[in-house]
Amino acid sequence: MYLITITYTQPLVAVERVLEAHRQYLREAPLGSRIVMTGRRRPATGGLVMLRADSREAVEAFVRNDPYCTENVAAFEIVEFDVAQIAPGLETLKGD
Repeated sequence: MYLITITYTQPLVAVERVLEAHRQYLREAPLGSRIVMTGRRRPATGGLVMLRADSREAVEAFVRNDPYCTENVAAFEIVEFDVAQIAPGLETLKGD
């Protein structure tokens, strides 16, 4: 499992210009169907994407093609982790 933290590096007005392209990318990207959840931080300083992927390289490619990255309005950090504990009803997220 991967958690991608997004931190805006430009003023919010610049980020907002790219927001719809970013959201469309999350829906349509090759790893889009593997996204577990996404959301904006509060206050609006960035966001989070949790997804499943077969390799870090795939996640890095996913990030490189995100409009937030291509338009240089945000920085990304990729954190790989093993799911250890999970809420009832979400057991399928644990994987192998």
